[in-house]
Amino acid sequence: MADGTTPLEKARIDNISMDSKKNQFVISEHDDVAVGTVVELATSKDGYVDPEQAGLTADTTIETNLQLITKALDVSDDPTESPYTFRAFVVGLGIATFGAVIAEIFYFKPQTVTVNTIFLQIIAYVIGEVMALIPRWGRVGKFLNPGPWNQKEHVFATIMGSSAAVCALATEQLAVQALYYDQTPNPASAIFLLLSSQCLGYGFVGSMRKLFVYPTKMLWPTILPNASLFQTLHLNKAIAKKRLKVFWLVCGFIILWEMIPEYIFPLTAGISIFCLANQHSPVFTHLFGGSNGNEGLGLLSWCMDWQYVGTSSLVLPVNTLVNQLIGYIGCIILTIVAYYANVWNAKSFPFLAQALFSADGTLYNQTEILGANNEVDPEKLEAYGLPWFSTSNALSLLVFNIGVTAGIMHIICWNWNDIKDMFLWATPAGLKGIVTKLRSKDGLKFWKGSRSTEEFPGTEGDPHFAAMRAYKEAPTWWYTLILVIALILGVVCTYQQQTGLPWWGFLFSCFLSFVLLIFYAPIYGITGFYYQPVTAVQMIGGYMIPGKPVANMMFTLYGSNSMVQALSMLGDLKLSQYSKLPPQATFIAQVLGTCIGAIINWVMMNTIVKNQREILLSVQGSNIWSGQNIQSYNAQAIAWGGTSSKIFGRGGTYEMVPIGLALGIFVPLPFWVGHRYFPKLRLDYINTFIICTWLGWLSVGINSSLLPYFVFGFFAQFYLRRYRAVLFAKYNLIVTAAIGGGVQIIVFILTFAVFGGSGKSHDFPKWWGNNLDGNVDRCFRIETD
Repeated sequence: MADGTTPLEKARIDNISMDSKKNQFVISEHDDVAVGTVVELATSKDGYVDPEQAGLTADTTIETNLQLITKALDVSDDPTESPYTFRAFVVGLGIATFGAVIAEIFYFKPQTVTVNTIFLQIIAYVIGEVMALIPRWGRVGKFLNPGPWNQKEHVFATIMGSSAAVCALATEQLAVQALYYDQTPNPASAIFLLLSSQCLGYGFVGSMRKLFVYPTKMLWPTILPNASLFQTLHLNKAIAKKRLKVFWLVCGFIILWEMIPEYIFPLTAGISIFCLANQHSPVFTHLFGGSNGNEGLGLLSWCMDWQYVGTSSLVLPVNTLVNQLIGYIGCIILTIVAYYANVWNAKSFPFLAQALFSADGTLYNQTEILGANNEVDPEKLEAYGLPWFSTSNALSLLVFNIGVTAGIMHIICWNWNDIKDMFLWATPAGLKGIVTKLRSKDGLKFWKGSRSTEEFPGTEGDPHFAAMRAYKEAPTWWYTLILVIALILGVVCTYQQQTGLPWWGFLFSCFLSFVLLIFYAPIYGITGFYYQPVTAVQMIGGYMIPGKPVANMMFTLYGSNSMVQALSMLGDLKLSQYSKLPPQATFIAQVLGTCIGAIINWVMMNTIVKNQREILLSVQGSNIWSGQNIQSYNAQAIAWGGTSSKIFGRGGTYEMVPIGLALGIFVPLPFWVGHRYFPKLRLDYINTFIICTWLGWLSVGINSSLLPYFVFGFFAQFYLRRYRAVLFAKYNLIVTAAIGGGVQIIVFILTFAVFGGSGKSHDFPKWWGNNLDGNVDRCFRIETD
């Protein structure tokens, strides 16, 4: 600091006493750390916390969240820095546009891949640093370049970009309507639908910040790498220079390498010794194949394509990886046994598929059962017959339903104290307090807050939260206004597009999303893992509004997607707390990025659907494009929205699927009870939500990537983190960012250059390593179309 004070002396921190000579602070009150605990800050030569060196001594352990965020992250802040600069908006809008394009392209890939936020973070940093070189001549020069590219500008631009870099679920619905119903809403209606569904979740966040963002317990581990990287790039230029050199070397190598598995030598995307040894066995294809979409389970197959391996395992905690591995092994056993035992007439349908089928195994022609207004005609349904799922798809629906309620019960059992305040308003005391507040002088003046007297439980002793108290909070009425506008637009679009969803069904779907968020927010905030409960929402919508597939899709859009968007904003608010971006700036960046992203999503979806229609409608697709997500969404809309009472009801073929919601309630209980009586067994390590979700993980996509996913994940998070901590701290995050960045750059280029993103594809010449006539791993191809 310029005045010689230390970071913690600069911040206004309650319940902390600072010893600047020893570089320690002492906790006087905190529910996570004993009173009197001394926590040391690891610092670099310039006095700032150095994430590379924090706690990396042989005798140092980090056991609590408070110790982690004070040892690994800097708590200092410079309130004079402003995020509201011209270049911050330029950079933010630029990477928002780029990220939205990439996200939509990845959605139509055989393996759905998300845009790496760290990659956007690095790109924003490089562009910002370049813009900081603009000569500061006159007013124009100072306007374009107000000074050094600062951390607040960087965080602001990155959040704007990451908010846009998603594939909006509404584009999935619009794609289904275009491919299966020959419906194309006018551009204005389509864009308003996107904006409404993407922004609705933000309205929920205003009431949840105190519980799921501010408390120290809500760590949000997936955004810690971003926070650490922000500080590395801005608090120590020497470290930034070294890390950026590593980033560009790895990124450049990946760009060159990815051309091999993506285009020149696709066999390397799924090397299966078993399939190479026996290229005529359907059993081998089912068990060991996995380089093409919906080919097989990919057991012991090795993927060298980082687009499909991904980088998430490099940053997920070992606890999460272990639970995923348990579910992965269980999924292989469950799927193989169910298929070859002919469960649900499995052998009549493809091994892996997301489409609907007739009883004879042919694709189900849904137009044969639809009457006026795209509603199911009972007489036509009786004549044509009920639809069937592939058994792997039906199993995934079952275990995902089990996972939904297992996740809810997991939070109730292990984290009830973290969510109980969300229900206090419904108690007699809570209702009395609401009435008293409304009767007060300023009761109806919603734009006025009581910030000075407000309490924030769970934040005691947290220096990051204390530092953020220097900034004005985004008023709750901002969130409420977004909520009201989104609701109005949603109702209008529902009726304008003639979806068949009544207004009360629309409002209930929004309420359902809010309730699910109460349970999923702490799961994600604590463990870093969640799975969108689409199946459960579709089931509820199907029973409430039967016989209307399009209405079911609209119900699912608002009942599920809104929760995901709310989770995104909660995570960004936590990132802002770690990085000291004012809450109001976070809100602006989120909303602006989301609006830009929605428009770009719509443009890209139209382009891809128009140019790749036949591939998107096929069962297996290609190794470049796939309509698996759209097929699954449509199939479940027909199943749940059109025929739920017949195929999922009592006596129906798939009656166990909805029963899964009831079964999930009991799944976590044995582990919770066992831990209470036998804590040494560490049954609290078991997360049944993650395990149940991964029991259905292999039902879709390219599965040759899972073995390297776990190998690299355990290598980074177990071996390097435990036995090579310095190497891990220096390079794990930056290498992760470089891999993700390089993959997305080359995939973006190849998509438009040779994969048909611009209208015409150009295949690499056929050779042994590029099998254009079958599966690229040379497993026996089982014709499904």
